Amino acid sequence: MTVNPQIELINRTTGAVMVVGGGISGMQSALDLANSGFKVYLVESSPAIGGKMAQLDKTFPTNDCSMCIVSPKLVEVGRHRNIELLTHSDVASLEGEAGNFTARITQQARYVDIDKCTGCGLCELVCPVTQISWWPEQPEEGEKKKKLRAKNKQIIRGPGAPQPTSLAKWTFTVDEEKCSKCGSCYRACLHGAVSWQKKEISTINQEKCTGCGACFVACPEKFQAVTISEAEELDKNLGTAIRARSDEIKKIQGEVQSPADCIRCGLCAMMCTKVMGIGALKMVEDGIEAGIDICQVCGACASVCPVNYLDVAGLTDKTPRPLLDEFNEGLNLRKPINIFYPQAVPRVPVIDEASCVKLNTGECGTCQAVCGVGAIDYTHTVKEKQIEIGSVIFSPGIEVFDPAIRGEFGYGIHKNVVTSIEFERLLSASGPTSGTVSRPGDYKHPRKIAWIQCVGSRDNSCGRDYCSSVCCMYATKEAYIAREHDSSIEPTIFYIDMRSFGKNFDNYITRAEDNKVRFVRAMISRIYEDPQTGDLEVRYIDDNGDRQSEVFEMVVLSVGIQVPEKTKQLADTLAIDMDAYGFAVTDGFNPMAASRPGVYVSGAFNGPKDIPETVSEASGAAQAASVGLAQARNTLLIEEELPQEKIEEPGDHLRVGVFVCHCGSNIASVVDVAAVTEYAATLPNVVFADHPLYTCSQDSVETIKELIQEHDLNRVVVSACSPSTHEPLFMSTLQQAGINKYYFDMANIRDQCSWVHPLEPEKATEKAKRLMRMAVANVSQAEPLTELEFDVDSTLLIIGGGVAGMTAAVEASGQGFGVYLVEQEAELGGQVNRLQQSWDGQEFRPFLDDLKARVEADDKIRVLTSSVVVDQGGFVGCFESEVMTPTGGSRKIKHGATLIATGAEEYRPDIYGLNESDRVVSQTDFESLMANNPAQAGSCNSVVMLQCAGSRCEEHLSYCSRICCNQAVKNSLRLKELNPEARVDVLYRDMRCYGLTELDYRRARLAGVNFIRFDPERAPAIATGEDGIEVTVNDPSIQMDVQLTPDLLVLSTGVVPRDTEELATMLRVPRNDNGFFIEAHAKLRPVDLASEGIFMAGTAHGPKNVTETIAQAQAAVGRAATILANDKLKLSGVFSTVIPENCAVCLTCVRACPYQVPVINEEHTAYINPALCQGCGICVAECPAKTITLGRFQDENINAKLKSYGEMEPAAETGGA
Repeated sequence: MTVNPQIELINRTTGAVMVVGGGISGMQSALDLANSGFKVYLVESSPAIGGKMAQLDKTFPTNDCSMCIVSPKLVEVGRHRNIELLTHSDVASLEGEAGNFTARITQQARYVDIDKCTGCGLCELVCPVTQISWWPEQPEEGEKKKKLRAKNKQIIRGPGAPQPTSLAKWTFTVDEEKCSKCGSCYRACLHGAVSWQKKEISTINQEKCTGCGACFVACPEKFQAVTISEAEELDKNLGTAIRARSDEIKKIQGEVQSPADCIRCGLCAMMCTKVMGIGALKMVEDGIEAGIDICQVCGACASVCPVNYLDVAGLTDKTPRPLLDEFNEGLNLRKPINIFYPQAVPRVPVIDEASCVKLNTGECGTCQAVCGVGAIDYTHTVKEKQIEIGSVIFSPGIEVFDPAIRGEFGYGIHKNVVTSIEFERLLSASGPTSGTVSRPGDYKHPRKIAWIQCVGSRDNSCGRDYCSSVCCMYATKEAYIAREHDSSIEPTIFYIDMRSFGKNFDNYITRAEDNKVRFVRAMISRIYEDPQTGDLEVRYIDDNGDRQSEVFEMVVLSVGIQVPEKTKQLADTLAIDMDAYGFAVTDGFNPMAASRPGVYVSGAFNGPKDIPETVSEASGAAQAASVGLAQARNTLLIEEELPQEKIEEPGDHLRVGVFVCHCGSNIASVVDVAAVTEYAATLPNVVFADHPLYTCSQDSVETIKELIQEHDLNRVVVSACSPSTHEPLFMSTLQQAGINKYYFDMANIRDQCSWVHPLEPEKATEKAKRLMRMAVANVSQAEPLTELEFDVDSTLLIIGGGVAGMTAAVEASGQGFGVYLVEQEAELGGQVNRLQQSWDGQEFRPFLDDLKARVEADDKIRVLTSSVVVDQGGFVGCFESEVMTPTGGSRKIKHGATLIATGAEEYRPDIYGLNESDRVVSQTDFESLMANNPAQAGSCNSVVMLQCAGSRCEEHLSYCSRICCNQAVKNSLRLKELNPEARVDVLYRDMRCYGLTELDYRRARLAGVNFIRFDPERAPAIATGEDGIEVTVNDPSIQMDVQLTPDLLVLSTGVVPRDTEELATMLRVPRNDNGFFIEAHAKLRPVDLASEGIFMAGTAHGPKNVTETIAQAQAAVGRAATILANDKLKLSGVFSTVIPENCAVCLTCVRACPYQVPVINEEHTAYINPALCQGCGICVAECPAKTITLGRFQDENINAKLKSYGEMEPAAETGGA
C-alpha cells in the first residue's frame, strides 16, 4: 500500500498552537492564528486575559483610552470559537518535538463554575471579608470543634456613648420548643426587652426590643432557640441578610465617612459569632467588647458596620493583613472572591483559597448562598489537562521593578511616593479613585507632581543595566493626561536621556511641552519627606552645576520592566534559553524563534518594548509558529454557527434599544450619561435604554444579546466612542442575537462631545443627546443588507525586495501561498547591501546571500527585478495589479493581498563637508571602511561622531531615525577593537540606546569612548578645510567649550523613506509628512494599512534596525495570512447600486469615482461592481438623476438624520418598520 507523503505529514503535524500569556501579545497571536486556520489554546496564569495593557489608562501617542481599544480584542478572543481559554492555569510540562508536542496544563481551582457563572458580581458584593485571616486551630477529622474563649478582652469605645437604633429592625422571637431556659438571652439584652426567670422560657417584648440581636448571639448554638423574622435576604443565609440590613441602614441615614458612635445594630457581633463562628465580639454598655486574642482578623465585622465604628487594628492583638487588589496595584482592597477587573474576560470570579473563610474553617458560605445559578463550588480541586499542539508561542509578559530596592526614593515609606503603574490606576476611570488624581497619603489633590526616570533601568547597582524602552514615553503621557484630568497640576519630569525614539514620539514630547509639562535633565539622589504635610523634597544638580531643591506634593517613580521569577522558572521548564536578565536568547536574523525548536517568543519577554512592537511581534510569532504547521491548517477548526436571522414581517413595529456608554470617565466625566439615557427613552420607537460602564466589555455585549431577546429589540444604537474601532464588535453582537448587522448605528459622543468640549459639560451633554437622536432616526430607516461572498486568491504581492520583502516572501511561501516579489532595482537586498554588521555583531553578507538564494530557489516565489507596480485594482482577497518589466512591457498579476516593503535609505545632506571631503563620512561609510580596509580605519587616532546630523531639526529631517545612536556605539566599539588607543568622541543630544542595546552603550563608555552631550541651541561648531577638521562643543558637565581636531568626522545622518508618492496614490494608502506609511492603528494594527488587504513592513513604516525589520516582515505575513488562508471572504453590504431604468449614461459616475469602479455595460447603463465598490458614496452625490443608491446612506437615512438634528423635542411616533 502506498502512503501519500502529504497525508503522512499532516498526520504527524498537529494543527494547533499553544500561546502562553494572555496579554496583548498573546491575544494578538491567538487571533491571528485562529483567523488563519489553526486551533489555539491560550494559557494565562491570572484569572483573566488582558495583561498590563488592561491596567493602563491611556496610550501614547494618540491618548486613546487603553481599555477602549483593547476591549474589542478581549471580547473577540473570549468569543472566538477556535480559541480555547485556559485562564488561572499554568504550563506544567512540554514534551515532544516541533509539529507534535504534548503539553500538560495545571488548572488551578477557581471554586466558581465558568459555564454557570453569569458574571453578575453579587458574590463579591456580599462577601464580608477584607483581610487575610489568622486562622484558629482547626479540629482533627472526627473531633468536635471547640468554642473559642477570649482571655484578653478590650472595650471598643466611640467618640460618645452608644446611640441605639431600630433602623431596618429585625424581629427576634424565642422558639418555646427549643428554649433551654438557660437565661443567656436575658443576660445579654441591654435594653430590658427579654423576660426570663429560672427554669422558665424566655420571652421578648417587641416594644422594647431594638433588634440588636444580642439575644440571638448569646443563645447557645446547640439550641438555636432565638429566631429571626422580617429580615430581607434571610432566605439565602444570615451573612446575606446582615449585608442587606447594613446597606439599608446606610441608605436611610446616609454614608458615614468618619467613625461615629455605635448605633448598637448588633450586625458586627452576629457576623462574628453566627457567620464566622468566632464569637470575639459582644455588645456592652460602653460599646463593643472584643476578645482580641481570639479575633481571626477577617475584617467581616468592620465591613458590615454601617457607621464605621470598628477599626480592624483595634480589635486584635495580631497584625492585620489587608486583602489588596493586585489589579489596582494594592491601592484598594478586594474580597476573597473577586472578579479580576471590571472588563475581565472571562468575567468570572475566583475564590482566593488563602483568605476564604469557608475553605479554611467551613464557616460563612455567603457567596454560595447568594449565587442564584449555583456557580459557587467549594469542592473544586486542581486539575490537569493534556493538549496536543504543533508549536508554542511564549509571551508571558513582564512585571515592573520593585522600587523599594532603591531605598533612597522612600517607596513604601513615604506614602505619597508611587510607581508609574500605580499612577496609571489612579488615572483610570475603573481604578480605585475613579480617575481622580489624589495622593494615597491623605487623598488630597496634588498640584506639583514629579516623575523620576530610570528607576530600575540603566542601573548596574540593582542588576538592571538595560533600558526598559517605554518609561520616557509613559511618564510623558501620564504627566500630559494628569493635566487633562486637572489643569492645575504642574508636572515635572526628571530624566537622563529623553528616549522618544519611536514613530511620532518626538512630536508627542513637543505636545507635552506645549501642555506645560516641564522636563528637567537631572538625576535625583534622594527624596525627603515632610512628616507633617507629607510633601516631598527633591534635590538635584541642574545643568549649570548648581544644587537645587524643590518640594512636590507627589512623586511618581518611572519603574522599569523586568522578567518575573515565575516566568524564568517556566522558561526553564520549556527549555528556553535566557540571558542574564531573564529575556529570551534569540538570533537577530530569526528573532521570533526561541532556542528550542518549535517554540517562539514575542513581547517584552523577547526584550523590553512598547505596545506597537509587542503587537507586531505577536503577529510575527503567530506566523513563525504556524509556518511549520501549514499542511495541517483547518484540520481542527470549528465552524461558526449563527442563529437564523429574524425576518421582519409587514406590520412589525420598530423596537429600538439604546446603550449610552460611560467609557469609564472618558465620556461620563463631561457628558451627563444618565440624562442622555433618560432622554433616549423618550424618543420614538425606543423601548429600552441603559448606560453601561463599558459597553464594549464582554459582560456588556453579552447583556446586550440577552436584552435583544428579552425586549424583542430589532434595532440597536450605541452612543460611545469611535465606530471605526468598535462598530464591528457591536455588529457581530447583533448577528449573534439573530438580527441583521446593519440594523445598527453608533453615535460617537466621546470624540465629538466629551473630548472636544471638556470644559462645557452642559453643551457636550446636549450635543450627545442630538447625536444619539440622529442615530435613532437613522437606524429607524435602516434596511437589511446582504453581504456577498467571493473566492480568495491565495497569492501575495510584495513590493520591495530588501530584507523585509525577501523575508516576507520566504515566510509566505512557507505558509503555502504564492508570492510575486517586485523590486525596482536590478539586485535584491536593499539598503542592507551597504551594511556590514548587525548591532549584535553578526555579519550581514552571509545572511543576505542565504536569504537571496532561498528566494531565488523557491518555486512559489516569482521574482521581478527592475520592475515597478504601476496600477492596482480589485479588492481585498481579489486584487489585480499591473507590473512594468525591464523590457518596457507589462504583465498583470492576480493576488489576494499586498505587502509594501519599499524600504528606506541613508540620508546624505550636504552638511559639514559630507559628500565633499574625504575626512567627513557617514556612519555607513565608516562601517564599510572598517570592514573593507581595517588598516586604514585603524590608523585613525581621533574620530568625532556627530549625532542627529540633519535629524530632529526643521531644516532637514524632523524625526528621530532610531538606529543612529546604536550605529555610533557599534562603530565606536569596532574602532576600539582595531585601535584601542584611538580617541572617540560622540557628540549627542540624547543617547537613544533603547532596550538591551544600552549594554553596548555602557560597554563603549567602559572602553573609553567619550560621550559629550550638547544643547541643540548651542550646536557644535564644525569647520572643515584643507588643514583638517575643527570641532568646538560646549560640554555641560564641565561648563566649558571643548575643542577637538579629529582625523575623521563621522555623521549620523539618519534614514529617509524611498519615494513612494505615486505608489501611495495608486494604492490609496496614506503617508505622513515624512513619507512613511501610516498604519491603520498606531497601537493595535501596526502593520496594517487603512485599505483592507494591504500591509507594510520594514522601514517603509518607519526607521528600524534589521532585526525589527525581519520581525515586522513576519508580522505582515501573519496578518496577510488571515486573508489568504480563507477559501472565501464576505464583502461589506455597503456598496453603491445603479437603478438601470433611470440611468442616462451621462458618465458622471465613471468620471467621479476615484477607484474607477463604474463602467457602462452591454445594456448601456452604468454598472458598479459590488466587489470593487469602496462605499465612499461619491457617485451617489454626483449622479444628476439620483439613480444611484448606497446601503445605509440612502436619502431616507440622510433626511431622517437631518430632520432629527433640527428637532429640539422628541418627534411623534412614526409607525412600524
